[in-house]
Amino acid sequence: IPHMIPQPRPTALRNTCVLETPDAALNAAFQYAKDNLARCMRWYTLGWGMSNAPHMYTIVVGRDTGWMSMGTDYIAPWFAPEALKVFRDRQKPNGQILEYIDMETDERVDYGLNIADNTPYYIWGVWHHWQQYQDRAFLDAFLPSTRAAGDYLLREIHDNGLLCSIPVGDDRFGITSWRNIIPDTVLAGEVTEINALTAQALRQAAQLTGEARYADGAQHIAQAINRELWTGENYALNRFEGRLDASITGDNLFPLLTGIADATQRKKVLARLSEPDFWTPRGMRTVPNTSPIYHPSRGFGLVGGSWPNLTLWYAAAVAQDDPDRALAALDMVAQPVVQASNPAANVVHGEFPEFFDGDTGVNGGMHLSPWVAPTFIWAVLEGLLGLTWQDGVAHFDPHWPSDWTEVRLRNVPSRDGSADFVLRRE
Repeated sequence: IPHMIPQPRPTALRNTCVLETPDAALNAAFQYAKDNLARCMRWYTLGWGMSNAPHMYTIVVGRDTGWMSMGTDYIAPWFAPEALKVFRDRQKPNGQILEYIDMETDERVDYGLNIADNTPYYIWGVWHHWQQYQDRAFLDAFLPSTRAAGDYLLREIHDNGLLCSIPVGDDRFGITSWRNIIPDTVLAGEVTEINALTAQALRQAAQLTGEARYADGAQHIAQAINRELWTGENYALNRFEGRLDASITGDNLFPLLTGIADATQRKKVLARLSEPDFWTPRGMRTVPNTSPIYHPSRGFGLVGGSWPNLTLWYAAAVAQDDPDRALAALDMVAQPVVQASNPAANVVHGEFPEFFDGDTGVNGGMHLSPWVAPTFIWAVLEGLLGLTWQDGVAHFDPHWPSDWTEVRLRNVPSRDGSADFVLRRE
């Protein structure tokens, strides 16, 4: 390796953050997740990153980088600061974080959208790393960009308390969502997903900066979501040009994941998302097969296919209410990775695939998805095991599946080095 390339401290991932549960498939998939991450963390001309299609592109995406940080913090602490720095150093003058950057040509793209999820995910990634490692030099290096990102989000709040995205076309230029590659589609305006992520990001910015104005903005948005976008049975997908779209999709998870929903709302949303029309043996569909817009593969499976990351978000959201259902969802993601599949399934043993056809269960995307593995680590540790970090110290509030009595974690990195944990059910 040329001497000018930053060389991370050597890490034996086989022995870093080792999970031991009563579920053998879960344990094996957790090990494979670390292997998948090791193969996706790459050095490019502009620095470290994970391409969203490492076999084809040299671009890295803002939202993906934020999500990856939540997983890589547990196995490669050096990575998140390096990957987030790429976006920090190219932050737009208004504070917005870019959609993607080509790590070889330095091409920078935001699709012309005034608001997207890259900015809140960037703040989440910075906040997560700080919570776990309490590295003052890291915080000092990222505080100015966090303030700029938080101020940008505050400026986008309208009088009714919600952020409103303005499309400049369709598909990627008109969709303010993680499901942003659906042809001939516009999903903009007051989008529940983006508003929920922004409320959380502003809460996190308040913790990072100590400035109450961000917490006030977060509360303002949360109240507006429950006032303007709750239909009484579920959260609307969005409101665009005065029309409320109450279509039920997997995106209803975001107010739960970000702490916006109250107990009654959580119960109603999870009950609907747990119904059979949302589920396949491969996991959760993005859109139920009873919906008039359902298609098992259209738009890269984003209007009915089963995306493992969505299944993992569900697992994290449902864990406190139904740990057995959460474990079942985690196992659905784990099984194709650890068990040999029929070649027709288009799955490679040991790799987390991108998405499945909503009817056939055949993988329609990459064999190795860069963002599923870190999300799997996050969903197990912070979802099922209830791991949170306060001032660099780990706190567990485990949600016990019915037949579990003990879980062990070895060599978990944190502020004070690595530690082992034994969780026992009393």
